[in-house]
Amino acid sequence: MALAKKGTRLITVDDCRYRWVVAPDDEPGLAIVVEDADAPAQRMVTWVEHGTVITPELLARAIRRARGLGWTPRQRGRQFTTRWPGIPRSGPGAAVDP
Repeated sequence: MALAKKGTRLITVDDCRYRWVVAPDDEPGLAIVVEDADAPAQRMVTWVEHGTVITPELLARAIRRARGLGWTPRQRGRQFTTRWPGIPRSGPGAAVDP
């Protein structure tokens, strides 16, 4: 299901348009939800700590980082979830994405 246009914003990173929104949640912080604006398929969610200021630069870095980790926004697939460094995974053996 594609993100609704109402309440979302657009950003262009490396000549690709993305639609995004920040979804506040208690676990484990704020979720930056991003998908391709023109052909939405696989959604990316990057968790950041509460209080993080979401700037266009941070958003572009999160998108480039997710792409580098294997996110394919125009191919169908499960939601691609990452955590910004500093957000621990829950459970035993918790780790942070590189």
